[in-house]
This record gives sequence, C-alpha cells and structure tokens, in this order.
Amino acid sequence: MAKQFKVKKRQPIWSIFKPIFQFFKWRGIKVYCTDGKLPEKCILAANHSAKTGPMAYEIAMPITHYTWGAHEMLGNYKSRFKYLRDVFYIQKQNMSKFKATLKAAFEAIFSIYIYKGMKIMGTYQDGRLKTTIKNSMSVLDANKAVMIFPEDSNKGYFDIMHHFFAGFIVLSEQYYKSRGEDLPIYPVYYNHKLKKIVVGKAYYLQELYKQGLNREQAAEFFKNEVNNLYYTYFEKDLKETNKRKINKR
Repeated sequence: MAKQFKVKKRQPIWSIFKPIFQFFKWRGIKVYCTDGKLPEKCILAANHSAKTGPMAYEIAMPITHYTWGAHEMLGNYKSRFKYLRDVFYIQKQNMSKFKATLKAAFEAIFSIYIYKGMKIMGTYQDGRLKTTIKNSMSVLDANKAVMIFPEDSNKGYFDIMHHFFAGFIVLSEQYYKSRGEDLPIYPVYYNHKLKKIVVGKAYYLQELYKQGLNREQAAEFFKNEVNNLYYTYFEKDLKETNKRKINKR
C-alpha cells in the first residue's frame, strides 16, 4: 500500500537542487498564459516533453503544483534503476542498453530527492490509482494545483500526441462527486528548444459532459487542445529554428 502523500509547504532539499538545475539547463523559460492569471487550484494537463518537461514546469510555472509520476521512481534504488534503464531510457527513448545502464545507475542514486522535491505523487496502472486520486484531492483541498502528463508514451515522446489516458478526467470526476466543485482543467505545452511554456484556455469537465462527451472523449478533447497549442505557438518557430541550424552547417 502506497504511503499517503503529504502536502508540504517547504522542500528544504529541493531548494538546494533547484537553482543548480535552473542555472545549467533550464534558464530563461518564458511562460504565457492565454487565459490570464492562473488560479492556484486547478488541474494541469501537460505534455512531458521527453525528459525536460517536468523540471521546466517545476522551475518556471507561476503556481505551486504537485505532479503525477511513475511510482517506481519513489521506490528503493533497485526500483528506480530498473525503471530508468528499462522503461524511461530503453523503451521510451530507444537508448542502447549499455548507455541506459550507465545513466540509470548514476541517476538512480539521487533521483529520489529530486522527485520528492518536485512534489511527485506516485501513479499506478491498477487499483492503487485510487491512492493517487485520494492524495491528489488532498492537494486540491489545500488550494494547490495538480499537474498530470496524460500522453501515452509507451512508444516514446512526440511533439504531437496520439492518445491521452483518462486519469486526469477521473480525478476531476471524483473531485466534483465528493466536493461539488467542477475544477478548471488547463492544457499546457512546453518545448525545450524554444524554452517556452504556453498555458491554454481553461475547460470544465461537467460542461463537456453536458455537450455529450464521455470520459474517453473528454480525454481526447484535451489531447487535441494540447496539440493545438503546439500548432499555434510552437510549430512555426521550431521550423524556423531548424532552418537556421541547417543553414549554419
């Protein structure tokens, strides 16, 4: 049974790590909120952007948020190592076993402190997801946001996402059922080359249900909204960036 997630105001260890990451790789990230100022309490449905997204969001987002992440990364060293090597690097990023083993062996040493500092809540693909939902509701009750990466990344990470899992929809459903509050859900997109985060317009799940959508269709709706952020705010700039790189060769 997973331990209950505690909503902590201070992250003393992370306060040491965060400036280091920010200085070396995640400097200068700009955040654009198309819907105006973000409320403290909401659900954020974001792209993962391979390895760069979660850290970028943690460093640059203007509101405090708690994030869903693989429960294996909150386990012991063996659990973290196997997930990093076999799933994150080999399965999702097509890395060679040798290189994946070296990276995973090193990163698994300290990754637990980073994950806890980034306020990661472990997720599961079985009945234990109920624990994640329960902990997420505690976060929302504390007027903090929950960030979820719904994209199906089993075959890797892509600029355009093909499928969203509906866990974030389930969270919204349960919160409305038990608290009577239909939370705003924001589509979010990040690209590391452009160092830019765009937060789209908020939508409300109960309003989508009134339009006749079911759970899976609602997840598909948000997938399209996240992809639309890419088409509108990123695609053109990325093409121009790639052209400049080619011309410099």
